[in-house]
Amino acid sequence: MAACGSAYYFGDMKCVGRGIGKRETVFKQANDITALTKQLGIKCRVQVSDATVPYSKMLGYPLEIQDVIEILSGEGSSDVVDVLALQCAHLLQMSKKVESLKEGEKMVFDVLRNGGGLKKFLEMLAVQGVSRDVVDKLRDRKYDEVFTLAGYQTTIESRIPGIIRDIRLDNLERVVTNRLGGYGSGGQGIKICADISSRVNVGTCLAVIYHTEETLAPKIKSVVNTAFEIEKIHFNRVIRTFRNDESEKKQQRRNRNSKSGSKENAEKEDNKEDKEESKVGSSVSSDSVPKDYVVVVHTEHGEQRTVTEKKE
Repeated sequence: MAACGSAYYFGDMKCVGRGIGKRETVFKQANDITALTKQLGIKCRVQVSDATVPYSKMLGYPLEIQDVIEILSGEGSSDVVDVLALQCAHLLQMSKKVESLKEGEKMVFDVLRNGGGLKKFLEMLAVQGVSRDVVDKLRDRKYDEVFTLAGYQTTIESRIPGIIRDIRLDNLERVVTNRLGGYGSGGQGIKICADISSRVNVGTCLAVIYHTEETLAPKIKSVVNTAFEIEKIHFNRVIRTFRNDESEKKQQRRNRNSKSGSKENAEKEDNKEDKEESKVGSSVSSDSVPKDYVVVVHTEHGEQRTVTEKKE
C-alpha cells in the first residue's frame, strides 16, 4: 500500500463463527493492521463483519457476477448495499470528501440509484480488454448471452410455515465447495430466494441449486434446507366462546346437577369446557399463560418456546 502511494486504507475482515474466542482473534488481527499502517503513515480503518450469514443472494460463479451488476445498478440485496455504502462512507470521510458517515452513505446511495456505479464498473471492464459486445450485454442484463449456468436446477422449498430467523452461510458454502465442484466455470452455485425475517409458507422457494449432474443427492438438498432456520409461529386468539346453543352433553349435565342441587359443580364443568376449547390449535395450556395473547413457536428441529403478552 505504501509503495503504491496509498494514503487511505479500508479493510473488511470476516469473522466466521460466533464464539468469543474467534472474535477476539479477529479483533487482534484488525488491531495489528491498524497499528502497522499507522507506522507506514497510512490512515486506516478495519471493519470486522459477521460472516455466519450471507450478504449476497448468490454463491458461485457466475451467479456472483450477476449479483455485483444488480448491486451496482442499485437493485441488489439491501444487506449488501447497506454494507457497501457504509464501507465507502468510511473512505469518503477519511479522505475528507464528506464530514459524516451518514453524508457519505447518502452519496453512495445516490450514485447507485442514478446508475453511476454500474457505468464506472463497465468502463473498467472495457479498459481491461472486455469486448464492447459483452459490456453492452451486461449493461442490458442479458446474462444468459454472457454466462453459462449449470444445466440443471433444483428448487429447495420450505417444509413448514413460519418466519426465517437465520440463514447459515457455512451450510451453503459447504455445498458449493464440496458438493457442487467449487467456484469453477461450470456455472454451479446457489441462489438464495428468501430473506431473514421474511414469512414463508409450505412450498415457498428458499433457494435454487444449479448443478451439472442430472440427479442431486438428497443429502445436498437436506443441507441447503437446514441452512434456513424457520420458526413455526401459531397465534391462538380465542379467549372464550359464548353460545346460546348448549351441547347435548352440557344440557344433560345441567339436568343431572339441577336434580342433585349442585350448582357449583355445573359451573366448574362449564369453565373446564371453556378452557378445553381455548386450547384448540395451541399446544400451550391455558392455565400456564395469560389468555389474552399466546404465541407458540416451533422450529423445524423440534425446538419450542412460548411468548406471551398481556394486553392492557
